Amino acid sequence: MMKRAVLLSLAGALVLAASATTAAVVFQDDDVTVSAVCVPIMDTDQDKAGIADNVAVVTAGEQTGTVRGSDGEQRVTVQVQVDEVLKGSLPKTLPIDQTAGDTARPEVEQQPLVPGHRYVLGIPNAHPEDGPSGPGRWAFFTTSADGTDLETARKRWTDAIAHQNPKRIDPACDDITYTP
Repeated sequence: MMKRAVLLSLAGALVLAASATTAAVVFQDDDVTVSAVCVPIMDTDQDKAGIADNVAVVTAGEQTGTVRGSDGEQRVTVQVQVDEVLKGSLPKTLPIDQTAGDTARPEVEQQPLVPGHRYVLGIPNAHPEDGPSGPGRWAFFTTSADGTDLETARKRWTDAIAHQNPKRIDPACDDITYTP
């Protein structure tokens, strides 16, 4: 029990030390692995537009039940209909995974996708390590584009795309993997 408490303390310290990162703590048997991956700077709309391979106006559709992903997190998949591509190339529909119980995170402009509502999403291309999931599966950012917000959202993101910044990583950040 004491070993686990010490490992949890170390894991927490590593996560806190890795600012500008996405972190995961994985428990398997009595082993603890902490991974922190440097994330791009997303301070402005131009940063976000530069990171996203694809930006699109979408309508959220049906949600699947909760499943546990390969990373151990519980996820729900929302099928989205692509209404308009502002940057990149996307199929007419695609699945977007969200952590079950996601709540709005205004600091990174992340909103849970609610069926029947319209959003602008910043979506990465598929990468070989993603397997057969194809483009999408998650979004860098999710902003509302319901009703009268649609024209405002469209202008906001077309302007950001027109003046997008190159992808930037905080130079003080290092990818970390630690297994005690």
